[in-house]
Amino acid sequence: MSDPTPTDGETVPVEWRRAPSAELAPPLVERVPYVELALKHPDLEPTRYGESFFPDAVPYEYDTIHRVFYWRPALESATCRENWAGICATTDDLAVVPASGERALDLTHPRDGATEVVVDGTVAGDSTRALVGSYSAPDVRIRALSSEWLELAVEGDELSIPAGARRRVALAERTVDRPDADGRPDADGGHVSVTPELAVRFPGERELHHPASGGGYRLFPSFGLELAAVPSPVPSPTANGELDHATLAASLGVDLSGRPYPERVLWQAFAYEAFDPHADAARRLAQFPDGHVALLSTESDERR
Repeated sequence: MSDPTPTDGETVPVEWRRAPSAELAPPLVERVPYVELALKHPDLEPTRYGESFFPDAVPYEYDTIHRVFYWRPALESATCRENWAGICATTDDLAVVPASGERALDLTHPRDGATEVVVDGTVAGDSTRALVGSYSAPDVRIRALSSEWLELAVEGDELSIPAGARRRVALAERTVDRPDADGRPDADGGHVSVTPELAVRFPGERELHHPASGGGYRLFPSFGLELAAVPSPVPSPTANGELDHATLAASLGVDLSGRPYPERVLWQAFAYEAFDPHADAARRLAQFPDGHVALLSTESDERR
């Protein structure tokens, strides 16, 4: 167990354990047609704010390859890759688009007897939200998806969107119960008119990196790190009482200077998850043959 209150500038030994990657299902690394959809409600005032320090998904280009890296599991389970046409990312999850048939998308969520909607937000990142009452959810369906074209049906209107395009679709105005001072919808407190907006981004194909379904781990790039050469305990440097992730990278021989900013964000997430000087238990790490690093989940991870 690490000292919960390290002195500023102190190096704290953080223990970790190596797990055999052969016992883990390999991650999904697949080039697939990929689309992003976000249903936003800019007319509303947010009543809840995002709490994630790091986004679940990090899109970036490295070595001329466009990647979308999900380090936390988001893909629905029990999906057979042979039946995929592609993947649809939303502000909340990652959905499979079937090779045959269409995919209806629920872009709102029931919550405490009301409907939670996104006011503003990014795909798999933080978003601001509001609870409203008497909300009529729009009918949004993916009719077909390929590397060149996206076919959408939005409240009965058909849209054909080529790869590389973006669209903003204004939906029909709705009247909903206004949130009260506590953020709860109040039917007696008046109503408000909202015009939802569907933001569509269809870049075409992307290389998806995602933990294996039900694999029980979080996934990270290799960062050029050879896990076999990492000591245990790791001397974890601190600054202002917290992990100094940049100094940690240098001490482990990880050169982040030539890597894109989004991958450096992934390094921060990895460093805090694996070598946090405030951690109360040693973490278990594994490295797959392709270099990906897995951080095995704990019960506290599953609750986050």
